[in-house]
Amino acid sequence: MSTPPAAKLGQGEVTEEMSAATKPVKVESSGGDDGALINIKVQSQTAADVFFRIKRDVKLRRLMDMYCGRHSLSPKAVQFLDTEGRQIRPAQMADEVGLQDGDAIDVMIHMEGGGGAPAGGEHESRGFSGLIDRPFTP
Repeated sequence: MSTPPAAKLGQGEVTEEMSAATKPVKVESSGGDDGALINIKVQSQTAADVFFRIKRDVKLRRLMDMYCGRHSLSPKAVQFLDTEGRQIRPAQMADEVGLQDGDAIDVMIHMEGGGGAPAGGEHESRGFSGLIDRPFTP
């Protein structure tokens, strides 16, 4: 299975590389760029790892939007976390977050609610509710 070519967004500021989770991305640094490009791995609970090559001074919103677009997710439905578990805001840049070459960002699906009483006023449980009030007779 071959790796698809890198997808470019805008003026080449962010590129995406698909790879297996076990294959690291190798970067050949040229002498004059002073490490302006870094490779970031985005790890998800449900999807394969995705590798991005980004400039340090580009807002991470571009990376987030690209990831969400590829996986058909709403950016409001997920949270991106840095290596220490802190939430990454879209307006932040890689240098502000402290991301280094080869670091990973975790994507967590944001969920609220659940486990409450059913809507519509039906608060009694059916089935064993009548057994609770009667004394036990063997």
